[in-house]
Amino acid sequence: MRFAIVNPNGIDINKTLKKEGIKIVKKNPDFVICVGGDGTILLSERLYPSIPKLATKASKICEKCEYTPSQLKAALKLIKEGKYKIKEEKKLEAKFKNKKLVALNEIQIHNKDPSVALRFSLHVNGKVYRNLIGDGVIIATPYGATGYYKSAGGKKFKSGIGIVLNNLHSEGKKNVIVNENSKIVVKVEREEAWLIRDNDKNFIKLKPGDKVYINLSKEKAKFLSFNS
Repeated sequence: MRFAIVNPNGIDINKTLKKEGIKIVKKNPDFVICVGGDGTILLSERLYPSIPKLATKASKICEKCEYTPSQLKAALKLIKEGKYKIKEEKKLEAKFKNKKLVALNEIQIHNKDPSVALRFSLHVNGKVYRNLIGDGVIIATPYGATGYYKSAGGKKFKSGIGIVLNNLHSEGKKNVIVNENSKIVVKVEREEAWLIRDNDKNFIKLKPGDKVYINLSKEKAKFLSFNS
């Protein structure tokens, strides 16, 4: 079995890996061990999309990490014995011109200049919300429902796609859950914006008139589970 390690904080797990005879690779792994917090999980999914991951907690801020470094040895033993299950999580994709971004937590369109509100429109399954003014919009998966989406006013959900209007400068409903087969389009009407996925720092610049198309991705994130 071939394992890739995503360990940006340098937590020492080498002794455990060596004792278990784990083969560490950088390309084409069978499994990925991510050691850190929630952000490390998102980074791992970008580096190794759809490869089964063991989310190991090495940060106090990690809602999605199910295991600690002290549990790593036992987990590796179960993996080698084939005593595990794969839990799948849905992802989103955003298309802009010839570019595609795939996200595990959320896709967001955010005002480029924090001192100037963004004007935009939102199209969901043919219904149009015009003249929206605020910091933008966050579109989340159920996996990302406890992240930035929640902090911006979104409510936790277990199925579908969550949409929250970020710091909307008007009255009205700011959060809605739509069917997972929904087609969502965001159009920038005035000012400039960033197209962002998860915690990726590689933003895409949007200008007035630009449209972003968002829907459920065919890709899925996979996590190792040992629960009976």
